[in-house]
Amino acid sequence: MTFKDYLDFFRWKNVLMIVLIQYLFKYFLFRKYNIEVSLDDLHFGLLAFSSVFVAIAGYIINDLNDVKADIINKPEKLFIDKKITRDTAHYLFLGFNSIGLLLGMYLSYYIGHTSYFIIYVLTSLLLYQYAKYLKKMFIIGNITVSLIIFLCILMPAVFDIAPATNGYNIESQIGIFYVFLIYGGFGFVLTLMREIVKDVEDIKGDEYIGARSLPIVLGLKKTKGILFFIGFLLTSGLSYLIFTFFKTEQILAYYTMIMVLIPLIFFFSKLYLSKEKQDFSLLSSVLKTIMLTGMLSILTL
Repeated sequence: MTFKDYLDFFRWKNVLMIVLIQYLFKYFLFRKYNIEVSLDDLHFGLLAFSSVFVAIAGYIINDLNDVKADIINKPEKLFIDKKITRDTAHYLFLGFNSIGLLLGMYLSYYIGHTSYFIIYVLTSLLLYQYAKYLKKMFIIGNITVSLIIFLCILMPAVFDIAPATNGYNIESQIGIFYVFLIYGGFGFVLTLMREIVKDVEDIKGDEYIGARSLPIVLGLKKTKGILFFIGFLLTSGLSYLIFTFFKTEQILAYYTMIMVLIPLIFFFSKLYLSKEKQDFSLLSSVLKTIMLTGMLSILTL
């Protein structure tokens, strides 16, 4: 494989977004509001790398267990048995996963909370179980991926803020933690919607391997209805934030309306008309873009 092939195999765009989100919190939000932290630049870099390595391991094990479906769903993006051998992919999975877990163990020891290592173990197990079993289960696989994204967003709060919290700064620290919960919830819901859209996009291959995804079990019409409902909840939640918590932050409010709510309305209009695989491929890209613009709103806080 070429260097570009390896980057695509490792889903470099997705892992870059993980790093971007974590660094936006660290070097913009934390510093702007003088938040007490426990990780210096080097150790925060290790935190970002550990997240990336575990994520890449998850993508690799997913590809290894998804060959039969990918031959049907996206043969042009197939890597296993086409550009890379299964043995090599297994070694890469073990390598990235091991390094990620070791970094997580070290960071947990460094901040004096070895119990935090359970987050890495849980994330790694969820990724493995998702690839092997959970992905084929009704809605469980979608929720699992969304939960992993939620955990990734919360990592700076857990490893950087929580250990530095004390009786003198607890009010400001908790305030920032609430911000993490809002962004984590946003990431969770958008990821859930995107995973459902991808299930519609990949319905033929999923049927072939016996998966029980939402569109297979409920059909396209009901699945679109569920997407509308989840999207309505997200839009309502964001609107509530704009007119309550964001009302004193006009730049953030206007940014959210223009860069998040309007694209969501576009998503709904396209979803209503979508029928073909390429339609849902576009919807998946739209949701991914909304995720990025939503996270970039950190710059307006």
